[in-house]
Amino acid sequence: MNVTIPDPLTVLPPEIVLRILDFTPVSALGSLTAVSPAWHQFIDGTHQEAIYSSPTKTSQPHKTSQPAGGARDFSFVNDYTSFSKLFDGITSWKDLCKRQTLLERNWNSQQPTTRESILQVGNHAVWRFKADFKRRIFISTSHAGGLYVSDMDTGRILWQLPSALDTTEDHAVRPYAHLEYQDGMAAFDREGDAVEVWRTDQEGTARGEFQRVAVLDHDCQTRGFQLSYWTLVVVSVEGQGFVYDMKQNPPKLITHLEIEQDAVGHLDQNEDVVVYSMGTRGYHVYEKKSGQALGILQPSQCTEEYHVEPLPPTDPPSSNAALAALRYGRPSRRIFPPSAPRKSRLTPIHLGRGPLPNASRDPNEEDEWGAGMLDRSSNLFVGFSRLGRVFVCSDLRKALEDGSKNLASVSQILECESDGSTFDLGGWLSARNHRIMFEIQNRVYVVALNEDNRIIVGDEAEEVGPSYSFLTSSAPQLAVPVSFMALFDDAIMTTYAVRLPLQAQEYAMANRQQTLGQRREEGGNGRIFPTKAIRIISLAPSLDNGDNATTEVEDPILANLSQHIERPQDELLRLLLMFDEEPSDDDDVTGLEDEWVDEDDATN
Repeated sequence: MNVTIPDPLTVLPPEIVLRILDFTPVSALGSLTAVSPAWHQFIDGTHQEAIYSSPTKTSQPHKTSQPAGGARDFSFVNDYTSFSKLFDGITSWKDLCKRQTLLERNWNSQQPTTRESILQVGNHAVWRFKADFKRRIFISTSHAGGLYVSDMDTGRILWQLPSALDTTEDHAVRPYAHLEYQDGMAAFDREGDAVEVWRTDQEGTARGEFQRVAVLDHDCQTRGFQLSYWTLVVVSVEGQGFVYDMKQNPPKLITHLEIEQDAVGHLDQNEDVVVYSMGTRGYHVYEKKSGQALGILQPSQCTEEYHVEPLPPTDPPSSNAALAALRYGRPSRRIFPPSAPRKSRLTPIHLGRGPLPNASRDPNEEDEWGAGMLDRSSNLFVGFSRLGRVFVCSDLRKALEDGSKNLASVSQILECESDGSTFDLGGWLSARNHRIMFEIQNRVYVVALNEDNRIIVGDEAEEVGPSYSFLTSSAPQLAVPVSFMALFDDAIMTTYAVRLPLQAQEYAMANRQQTLGQRREEGGNGRIFPTKAIRIISLAPSLDNGDNATTEVEDPILANLSQHIERPQDELLRLLLMFDEEPSDDDDVTGLEDEWVDEDDATN
């Protein structure tokens, strides 16, 4: 017996249908638009703005301004950290939803499709670097000294300061200078325990040119500093901390903290607190404004342990597309857009519960904690140790309550095999969008956390997303610790050790101590030399099926959503079950497939 069930569009108020669609996955909306012309019009016509601008469909600031007349304002996408320019030219909420969905889907793939760029900054081994996506520039310091501003799209050096090895001028930059940066303001250290502050976009300056605005001198030995939230925090080994308001001109010291002696130099901050690394004594937390000590995070109190399972002895072949231009000595090499997509750059890893099996170290050995980092969008704190441990505190503020008694309930330890040989720099970290990134023993690991910023293993891990790893150099003999790494919205960036033929860099060897002829005589045209570049691994999906480079991709391009659509979930199934039958032959549904597919395939 057939039971006739009316179309919900005819029996339910639009408000109820919209509420149901609010819980419907993005991947299922396209299926609904193909049910009938009425559904297509309801979703992609009449109510498109309401549906796709919902917080359940697109990620956006809590308050999105809408100009009078209903015009769309997507200015907030200018704050996205996108190397690929994925969010340029947004035309609608549906367009934004499409791009965000495809990007998230690629991040959550077991083997994401990635593209790659390698930026060699002249002939200079990169030490620290920062990316400015608004100005499309990289700012970097070098092992040999100097500061360089490079065009993010071409790799061309736009402006530079000389190395202190080459000149005694006051503006020369020392070797291995630490670098901090925020929206046009750069800070780097110089000899004499001082921090220099420079700004770009000054009147009369060219693109990428900086001018010095302050020198912050200290009467004690400084070890580290960090710039964010328009606040510069500086730490001394002599039991002192400094907090500067960088919105003032010149910057104003607002807090002088008294902390424990012998800070190791790593520190980070959020809106109101600063965290100092104290080595074996864990991480000490202070309020920035008052200087009050808020508590200590001691990872040794953490009892919930996990480990990264051992990887196969070999990795898939490294991508050589981005290195080819360097190796063959092309002065003008493509940085943007990055090279052809592949699925073999990131190696999947698996996490297990409990301590690392068959660990070679003494479990009672005292651990030394180095770099620590606060997440910019949550209360997550991550720390890194000499023994290859990663401390994950999902809720910093709760951990500090009641004298850190809550620490065990909100923290976990993740172990990796390490002999401590790469810890000389104190480790490096990054945290963003429920992922943490760290480097241990010549490998970079990207580990996915759940919505509560906790490590999950077993069956629940499938809902979290994959974790993966990649090598820090193009050849094993070049392996050196990463000196900077960062997660961005659509990319992973790290320093990367490569080897290049001498003649490939002759065009950039200016104002050095030896003549070019001497270098040829000593090195020969075939001499290979190691250096460190900036490696950019882009996870941005292609929005153009016509890209010839996609022939390297093992699976169909991500832009074709029909190849990646998930089955409708319960809410959608309940809605579709209200239909009596399939659309009749009289219903013109030809070409009413999901527009995301239709638009992408239109030229094929």
